[in-house]
Amino acid sequence: MAYGGGDYIDISLPAAADLSTYQYKFMTVDANGRGTVASAATTRILGILQNKPSAVDAPARIRTAGISKLVGGAALAEGDCLTSTPIDATSGSANGMGTAAAATSIGCFIGAIALAATGGSADIADVLLTRYQI
Repeated sequence: MAYGGGDYIDISLPAAADLSTYQYKFMTVDANGRGTVASAATTRILGILQNKPSAVDAPARIRTAGISKLVGGAALAEGDCLTSTPIDATSGSANGMGTAAAATSIGCFIGAIALAATGGSADIADVLLTRYQI
């Protein structure tokens, strides 16, 4: 689905590790100022990784505002407030780190709102970035 406007804000940070498998997943900034995967619902979300940096200190382009794609860690409903999940809900794999899940508890950091429903784990959703804690 197409959305009007097209305005967004991306920032570039050095990657904390090889992030080539984390495109369109939630990111945070580590204590060294590097972009890294937001690995839990209680992790402050900076934005969503737009590229595939494959080495430490390679530029990680992180979308911090606007509309983005985001990998789901489970089925998502339109309008869900999304947080980061540490594992894939279907397989239990740690490769699910940074994927989206509907926020269900107090203390979760919200990074985006789903603009459309998805069918399940690893589906890519269109989302509107936002940041707050419930």
